Amino acid sequence: MPADRELAMDDVAGIILAAGASERMGQPKLLLTWEGEPMVRHVARTALGAGLEPVLVVCGAYEDEIQTALKDLTVEIIPNPDWEAGQSTSVRAGVRRLGQDSQAAVFLLGDQPQVPSELVIALVEAYARTRAMVVAPLIHGQRGNPVLFDRAAFSDLLELSGDSGGRQIFDRYPPLLVEWTESGPFLDVDTPADYRRLVDGP
Repeated sequence: MPADRELAMDDVAGIILAAGASERMGQPKLLLTWEGEPMVRHVARTALGAGLEPVLVVCGAYEDEIQTALKDLTVEIIPNPDWEAGQSTSVRAGVRRLGQDSQAAVFLLGDQPQVPSELVIALVEAYARTRAMVVAPLIHGQRGNPVLFDRAAFSDLLELSGDSGGRQIFDRYPPLLVEWTESGPFLDVDTPADYRRLVDGP
């Protein structure tokens, strides 16, 4: 991106990773209800509320059900037929779908419905100031999600493999950390016990 080009919010895409089978949960976890809506819908509304464009939802095991849960939102469903090979395949599927206008992308996890739009906006604003290759939140002293990647890192993301995502390239591109203390830490909902903690609150 030219240094003198002002970053617009719609230059930054959102990619929601929502392809897993929820084996530890025993049912489609992203469709479980939190505060009256499926978890994945909360995450999609967070991305949209932050002004990310486009918002892509990478699906695998429960594509039809997730599409139904999001049918009235301005998101694009991206099928990932290789989802069983791990999270890296969903990262690659999302990046491949991005157009030339996307100067960066924020990756959000479909099982973290507590993340607020304000945090995503803070990451984008830090990126706009610094043009850092990777921007991540520091939440109560721990690096967390979501994570923003500059377009220059997309080729590296397309080389990922296995069952982990963009953190595979953090050694190459150490993240710029944006301190966030207004809320969090944000629970990853992987098991029935996690879901009970999410619903019951602190």
